[in-house]
Amino acid sequence: MVNKDQEQQLIGRYSVRGTYDKRFIADVLEQIHNGMPRQQACDKYNISPRTLRHWIETDRMGISSDNLNKSLSNQVKRSIVRAVESRRLSIKEAQMTYGIRSASTIRKWIKQFQQENDELAIVKDRGMKKKKLTQGNSTDNNQDIKALQKALEEAQLKVAALNTLIDVAEEQLKINIRKKPGAKQSND
Repeated sequence: MVNKDQEQQLIGRYSVRGTYDKRFIADVLEQIHNGMPRQQACDKYNISPRTLRHWIETDRMGISSDNLNKSLSNQVKRSIVRAVESRRLSIKEAQMTYGIRSASTIRKWIKQFQQENDELAIVKDRGMKKKKLTQGNSTDNNQDIKALQKALEEAQLKVAALNTLIDVAEEQLKINIRKKPGAKQSND
């Protein structure tokens, strides 16, 4: 059975949203600071030791409850992750600075952004391979064009040499080697 004092405590301990009321938390923490053993506070107010430990830690870090429920933009989350990864802030320091409820939240962000970076690296790698293939093809095409130009020059030199040979032969042998336009071929 719940007596009147316990009933009053239960009503006063919850906010409209169904979470613990800030005043209730402050009262419990004040009693803990004044020397009440933690286990006794848990029993008296029917709260779990884990919840009480969280309240004490949050209070010790100086995080106000107003900051705990605010949502952060992805840009701020990324800057926090970069600060932690570059060791400019520890996870605890980031928690205190930005009013983040738990260290696991920051660890989750780190993992999430690492996965995104890995996915971006894969996409970028594919793009780079395609670009290299395209550049490789253009390099191959350039080499093909140069080879064809060289072959054309050689062919033009051969034609010039043959024309010179024919001219010399016609002059020395007094024979018309070249066909005249419109001349009929022999059927022999």
